[in-house]
Amino acid sequence: MTELLTLIPLPLTIVLLTLTSLSPRLLTRVAAAVMAVHLGVAVWLWGPIIGSHVTARPWHGFTNDSTAALFVLLTTVVVVSALVHAVGFFDREQSSEHPPSRRSIREFYFFTALFLLSMYAVVTADNLGFLWISIEATTLLSAPLVYYHRSGTALEATWKYLIVCSVGIAFAFFGSALIFAASQRVPALSGGTLSISTLSSHATVMSPGLLRIGFVFILLGYGTKAGLFPLHNWLPDAHSEAPAPASAMLSGALLNCALVALWRTSGLLVRAGEESFIHATLLPLGVATVVASSLFLLRQRDLKRMLAYSSMENLGLMAVAIALASGSGFALQAANHSLVKAALFLLAGNLLQQYGSKRIRDIRGELTSRPTQALIFLAAVLAVAGSPPFGSFLAEWQILSVAFRNGQYLVAGTVLVALAIAFIALLNVTAGMVFGERAEIDKGTDERSSPGFIWVPAVMLAASLVLGVALLPGILSLTEGLAR
Repeated sequence: MTELLTLIPLPLTIVLLTLTSLSPRLLTRVAAAVMAVHLGVAVWLWGPIIGSHVTARPWHGFTNDSTAALFVLLTTVVVVSALVHAVGFFDREQSSEHPPSRRSIREFYFFTALFLLSMYAVVTADNLGFLWISIEATTLLSAPLVYYHRSGTALEATWKYLIVCSVGIAFAFFGSALIFAASQRVPALSGGTLSISTLSSHATVMSPGLLRIGFVFILLGYGTKAGLFPLHNWLPDAHSEAPAPASAMLSGALLNCALVALWRTSGLLVRAGEESFIHATLLPLGVATVVASSLFLLRQRDLKRMLAYSSMENLGLMAVAIALASGSGFALQAANHSLVKAALFLLAGNLLQQYGSKRIRDIRGELTSRPTQALIFLAAVLAVAGSPPFGSFLAEWQILSVAFRNGQYLVAGTVLVALAIAFIALLNVTAGMVFGERAEIDKGTDERSSPGFIWVPAVMLAASLVLGVALLPGILSLTEGLAR
């Protein structure tokens, strides 16, 4: 399993670099270069697997199937983008009135590299036990990133994140144990198994009662980690308090992990003929998440919290896609959300450094101050709101089409109304930030002041545009590999 083993060395190299005497300025640049090489290796080895119908080969509890390949690449792209952008971000932080310590920056890169490895473990796991351990590891290794600023609000957000997600993970543990108990009742499995591929091949002869109860607990656990309503309390605080590169990774990569776990476990019920049970549990939760997050967006005053609730809305759409067994809808929505939302959080970091405030009312007249950044930010908001011709529009079209074909008219209608509310809320806020007179507290930072300042988000946005226009037939054929 060459593909799996190649994910480890370069992130570990960054871990080792943080233990040396490299200056923060040099560390940020070397880490970005190392991760750029890592991205090239990942694309070379994992890219051809996406959409492939070749049977995956589980290896010691891990797999290299199409789902794993897609999310390995998405995770890598988001983390590489965040670390390239972090070069300029930390340069500006160090020249600010309250510069971070060398230790803080080292810890950021130390935990980021380990956090990346834990996310790889989640998306490639073919074992319910390894899946549970890996998701818990993502919580523990990303918590220091939330606490980066060492403020009182950051401490509160970190503890809320740890406690809420750990309680949720406990439910997922119990659910996994119930599915293991169901496997023990299958004579062919002699003692039970946690292997997802093995469970899938024997799902039809497993106890439907234990499968259902197990899935409910797993849904509660991993639904908490994904920030599904009403289990989302930790999400806006954690995303708001983390530094911009960390927020980009939390929203663009971490949230996908819990949804991959739900995709894999819901597949067991689909193979057991329990689609109706998924429609009765996961589908309402996904719809409720889209509706609730859209309403939350109407009254947000904090830029990063607004983006966090927008992430919650997109996660609800992904949950709907999973419940409807739409592999293409899930894959396209995940890909576009990862790209665009990571770009938006990086741009939000720019704005925070330029204005010294996260309050939306303090950010005004960007089109006058920094026209390129303003236009990229406006386009990114349009993209995340599902506007054509971006890939997010294609993803939402796919999900809603499946809902209509399955006769889920109430689901499709409710989601359409919620999406319209979210679109209005996001554009209303963005119009005030982009247009109007320049804010008095604008620090006047030049948008050309450092590499990656706006071009990293611009490239990510362009990738979403490509997904929606240039590669439309090819992208749809690639995502067929995620079909159940």
